This record gives sequence, structure tokens and C-alpha cells, in this order.
Amino acid sequence: MKNRIAIIGAGYTGLSCAKKLIENNYNVTIYESTDEIGGIAKCIDYNETKLEKHYRHIFKSDKFVIDMIKEFDLIDKLHWNETKMAYYDKEEGLYAFGTPYTLLKYKPLTFIQKLLFGISVIKIKIIKNYKKIDNYTAEEWIKKNCGEKVYKKIWEPLLITKFGEYKDKISMSWLWGKINLRSSSSTLEGEKLGYLEGSFDILTRKLGEFLIKNDCKIELNNCVKKVYKSKMGYIVETENNKEEFDYIINTTAYDISKDIFEELLTKEEKEKMQKMKYTSARTMMIFSKKSLTPYYWINIGDRNIPFGGIIEHTNMENKENYNNTNIIYISNYMYKSDRLYNLNENKLFDEYLPFLQKINRNFVKEDVIKIECFSEMYAQPIIKKRI
Repeated sequence: MKNRIAIIGAGYTGLSCAKKLIENNYNVTIYESTDEIGGIAKCIDYNETKLEKHYRHIFKSDKFVIDMIKEFDLIDKLHWNETKMAYYDKEEGLYAFGTPYTLLKYKPLTFIQKLLFGISVIKIKIIKNYKKIDNYTAEEWIKKNCGEKVYKKIWEPLLITKFGEYKDKISMSWLWGKINLRSSSSTLEGEKLGYLEGSFDILTRKLGEFLIKNDCKIELNNCVKKVYKSKMGYIVETENNKEEFDYIINTTAYDISKDIFEELLTKEEKEKMQKMKYTSARTMMIFSKKSLTPYYWINIGDRNIPFGGIIEHTNMENKENYNNTNIIYISNYMYKSDRLYNLNENKLFDEYLPFLQKINRNFVKEDVIKIECFSEMYAQPIIKKRI
């Protein structure tokens, strides 16, 4: 008899885990609290195609996803696009950034500081085991290897953007992972990033079809309330039913998990889960008649600007795929208690517009066709250094 396994959450972690288990002859049921699969990669309809609610691309190092794309015969849909990156500096304005040449032209740093910055990135790429730097915060390691000015000018604004008040607590291993992930896609001209024509929804649907075809049950709109022991295994209690399984795989955030598994957790486990904090994210999609800049990705180094990044999707994918509309994402990590997290999309856009006009003074409200906003409560765990 096949072992019965329940997976909580139908994001890509849950879906890909279910695929692997089914291929190894397990009986799988997935529980999902919303009305569709895909998690943070969910899409909206636009102009007879789909667009991710939150900007999305893959790197050359994303072998698992690339292999899955090949397996589902979607490789002809995978485009590798040259993209340009920029950095917005409070004093100096908008700079091309991300290549050795653009680094040399970056005025706020001296030549020696630029050299230290470049060497530090090389050092990070050479480190093979993140545990060697896990007892440093990113702030400590960068200051030691690059100096105060490089940290203050480049890295601190980005850490604040991502983690806010926890910026000086973040493990260097987190930054190591980010840099190594991106480095596989770096070229002398910028980055070469992967995107699926028609959005990543086509991969999500293929994965869902595979699971259903192989007798995986996907229970949508069925939120798991509690998991507890039974004589033979575990009971999963949902809004709609109770069911017994041999094993449970959980993909939800600790805030949710600690309540679901309350009866099974030790006091120490509960305390550990309670300590884990997350930043939330609010992503704005702007559908515009006009492009904002020629860059795909802009990191914001000016803390007076109330968002952290601008990702112009149609500087990676051809805007002809979207009825010649420019698709611009405004990325903003924050906490769910923040005022901007709870503003409606029109008021939020009104707050953002003056700062968008600092970057492009010709960008006006009349250029905007429509706005959409999407929130994720558990967007990024706060990874602290190992004590």
C-alpha cells in the first residue's frame, strides 16, 4: 500500500515536492487555502496573456526550474534576455550599474573604494561554503572587506530596503546566496535573465496538469486548521473535512505553522518559530503608455524614496506581447503594520508619483493606463547571523 502524504501549500515548493513524491510512488494530497495554485508566482490576465503579480525571472543557476521547463517541453518558450541595471543615488541621481565598466564610472566612490567593492564581490563568489561567513552579519563583513563608505553608499540602503530595522542583523550568508545566484547570469554587458513567453503561469499549469493526471488530489479553498497525531499517523483537519495521512509536509510560514502544529511542537520549537520574523511585500504594477527608463532593474539608494526597486518588465520582454503597453513593477518590502502596506492602490500611486518623477520628470499621471497592487504577508524571512 502506498504511503499517503499531505502537503500544506500549493506554491512551487509544494507542487515540485508533490511531483517528486508521485514519481517515487507516493499517494499525495495538496491543501491550498486560496482558489489557485502557484503561490507567489500567481498571475493576472492581460491582453490575451498572463503577467505575474510580482515580477519574475530566472537565472542560469536555477537548474531545477530549467530542467522542469525542459521536461514539460517549454524550452522553446524560455527567452534569455540581456538586461540593464541601474542604481539611484540621493546626491548623484540615476547611474548605470552592475558591470565592471559602469562601476568605474560611479562617481560617489573613489577608485580605491571601487576596487575594494569589486574585489569583495569576487571574494564572495569564490567562497563555496556559506557556513564560513555565517557568523558575520552582512554589515560586519562588508565593512571589514570594503570599508565604511562602500557599505554606506551601496549596501546599507539595499539592506534597509529589504529588511528595515533589522538591516544590521542580517547574516552575510544571505547576501552570499543572493550574489552567487545572480553571478551565473552576469555578462560584461549586464545580466542575461530568463523569462517564459506567456508568463510562468504556463509552467504552473503544466505542473498542475501533471499532478492531477497522476492522481494527486489538489484541494483548493481548503485551509488546514490543525494537524495532530492519530493511532496510524496524522490527522489533517481543514475547514471542510478531516483526513488521515502517514506523513505531513508543510510549506507555510512559521507564523502559520506554529498554530497548525501546536499540539505536536515542543516548547523549544514553539519559541524558535516565534522568534522567526518576516518582511511583507507590496508590489505595484503600472501599465503605462510611456517607458520610465531604459533599465530593467533599478535599485533605490535614496532612503527618502518610499520604495526599494523599479523593475520595468518590458525592458526585458518585448512590449508588443502586451499591446505595446509598458509594464513597470514598483517593489516595496515593508512590515504589515506599515502605513503604505494598508493604503489603497490609488493613494499609494499618488505617494509614489513625485519620486518616479525624480527619476523621469516627463513621467506623468496621464501616461498611466491602470494600476494593480498585490501584497504578500510573508515575503522574506529575516535571516540573522549564526550566534
